[in-house]
Amino acid sequence: MFRRVILDDWASVIPIVSFVIFFGVFVIATIRALRLAEKNREHLASLPLDSAEDSSSSQSPTL
Repeated sequence: MFRRVILDDWASVIPIVSFVIFFGVFVIATIRALRLAEKNREHLASLPLDSAEDSSSSQSPTL
């Protein structure tokens, strides 16, 4: 009897576990972003998003 209950209810647990993992990662990322030092925030904000000059010199050549 218990085997049937365990096997039938496992599918309802998977979405709850995945939501908890997703929410936990989101909360941790948000807390880390809010606790980031002002100096680091300014440095990260000033980084270029797409720079052709920097990316071509820093990447290794493709084969």
